[in-house]
Amino acid sequence: MTRSLLLPLLAVLLVATMSPTARADADGWSDTARWSEQRALFREAWTRAGRGDVQALRDAIARLGDYPLTPYLAFELRRQRLGEFDADSMSRFLARYRDWSFHDRLRAAWQLHLARTGRFDALERFAPGSDRAEVRCLLLRDRLAEGDSDGLVEAVRPLWLSPVSQHSACDPLFAWWRRQGQPDPGIAWERFGLAVEAGEYGLAGYLRRYLDPADRPFADGWLRLARRPSGGLSDALGWPDQPRARQLVAWGLHRLAASDWESALSWRQRFAGRMSFAADEIGPADRRIALFRAVDLDPGAIATIDALPDDQVDAQLLQWRMRVALVGGDWAEVLESIERMPAADQLDGRWRYWRGRALAALGRPEAGLVLATLAGDPDYYGFLAALKSGQPLTLCPRELPADGALQRRLLRDAEFERALELYRVGRVFDARWTWNRVADRLRVAELEQAALLAAAAGWHDRAIFALARAGALDAYPWRFPLLERERIEAHARQHGVDPALVLGLMRAESAMQPDARSSAGARGLLQLMDGTARATARRFGLPYRGPSDLYDASRNIALGVAHLGELGERFDGDFTRVAAAYNAGPAAAERWQQVRRGLPADIWIETLPFYETRDYVPRVLAFATVYEWQLGRSPDVLARHVLGQAQPAARFACPETAGAAAADAVSAQ
Repeated sequence: MTRSLLLPLLAVLLVATMSPTARADADGWSDTARWSEQRALFREAWTRAGRGDVQALRDAIARLGDYPLTPYLAFELRRQRLGEFDADSMSRFLARYRDWSFHDRLRAAWQLHLARTGRFDALERFAPGSDRAEVRCLLLRDRLAEGDSDGLVEAVRPLWLSPVSQHSACDPLFAWWRRQGQPDPGIAWERFGLAVEAGEYGLAGYLRRYLDPADRPFADGWLRLARRPSGGLSDALGWPDQPRARQLVAWGLHRLAASDWESALSWRQRFAGRMSFAADEIGPADRRIALFRAVDLDPGAIATIDALPDDQVDAQLLQWRMRVALVGGDWAEVLESIERMPAADQLDGRWRYWRGRALAALGRPEAGLVLATLAGDPDYYGFLAALKSGQPLTLCPRELPADGALQRRLLRDAEFERALELYRVGRVFDARWTWNRVADRLRVAELEQAALLAAAAGWHDRAIFALARAGALDAYPWRFPLLERERIEAHARQHGVDPALVLGLMRAESAMQPDARSSAGARGLLQLMDGTARATARRFGLPYRGPSDLYDASRNIALGVAHLGELGERFDGDFTRVAAAYNAGPAAAERWQQVRRGLPADIWIETLPFYETRDYVPRVLAFATVYEWQLGRSPDVLARHVLGQAQPAARFACPETAGAAAADAVSAQ
């Protein structure tokens, strides 16, 4: 990092050291020792409350006073002791903290408590409008018990019309509703379809009794189509040519196409002479057959797509048409596919790159201009275009100086202070919820300074997203922080992995956040699953006690880099395959390797069937390229792993004309 970039970062670190983000005093700074002690008390009380020690909450609330997070302890006390609070008190508390992250959770718990304890007057006055079926059913049952049935049939219908079984509290209400002659056959068929679509086949079987007798054979056929599409379509060969039958056959073809487009196409041809499908009936199935034929990279997919009506050939189909042509080496069709895309899509760097590649392959003179123009973009496709056209890779870093006065104003903002304090005590969900709410009202300059404060506090993902929101995508030192450099380099040497690739993958996986956790349960900087970490630890003799270890940066990096080293050996050091395996699993990457054997790496990446992996691999490689710059190296990752050749003359540069291109810098997502 250059001295000019280092100085503002040091200034931010100094500001963050002086301000522990507690309530500011008259000069804008805080009492570090005081807030440190109160944080410890908050954490201890919260931990003990999780074990049912409500007295610890009461004691901490009394001792913490005006500490910014004391209301969270008050929330937890109310959540655990709902029966101890009257409606007026709870209503006042919810009104006072209506803009806090715990509000909706407490309100939902309070509504449920009132409904279950029969306090319907309080529920109607202080907490109406629940989305929870149990609460709504209990309210309607209370109306029924009071003899108020006006409009009740209509009020029950949306509750009954659910793809899943509702709460048992709804059963008496539904029993009354059925005694009113409900549901009518149309509503029954609609709910039957919702249940089938949701895979709730047991519920669908139960709902069969409410269908029109004439619809029951079709309902049985629909269930067979859902469970075993080919078998269901075979049964449907004997159905009459009528709207219900055509609807279900088209549904079955659509469902089958995703797993076996060849079988779906064969069945489509067999039904062509038996049923007179309207375009709107069969169109979605025909489109899906064409799409999955293209995803399978079948050479006949281009003709199948071209045979569809124009209104069915959307951008997704044109993209896959192009990919089929790429694999077949038909550059004229590649170019035609791109030129048929919407004009706005053609401006995207991805399609500009492939247009340049197609023009070059066809010997068209404008190819050089297309690639040279794209080379000014500091992203995956711009970097590739630069390497192919012999230009430097464009990186124009922006200095982001600390503004002490503006930072102090932010720290005096109670909601901003609360977001940072929540992060410091480990309440990450609440911290992010609060941060995002604050970010919605900050101006660009404030977002930039907020990002610097977050980065200095170690809250890197918020810094990264705040800078993206501010349009400061070229603030590379803060958007691509060099965390744990020595540890990463040591483990990378041990396992034969490029540290820039480790950093790029880490940045893509967790946005450099050690406490990151995915919905699937992956944890930490390198987003490891417990099973992967456990197996890796066993093979390498590394210490590992369980998932919580993965939030420790040193443990996560040791295990993650060891795992990357194993993947590198499995895929012969080809990081495009390693990254694909890291995202989608080694088995999927090996399968794609077999199907796409011999393809150039850029085409191999572009034709991956999973959109997430198809975008993930370029993002990791682009991030790794930025980390080469951060590490003071010449760009080599893309040349070796995508273009398959060393380019010793490649370098980074910031031409004066590249300033505008920096607005399209590497994506923060």
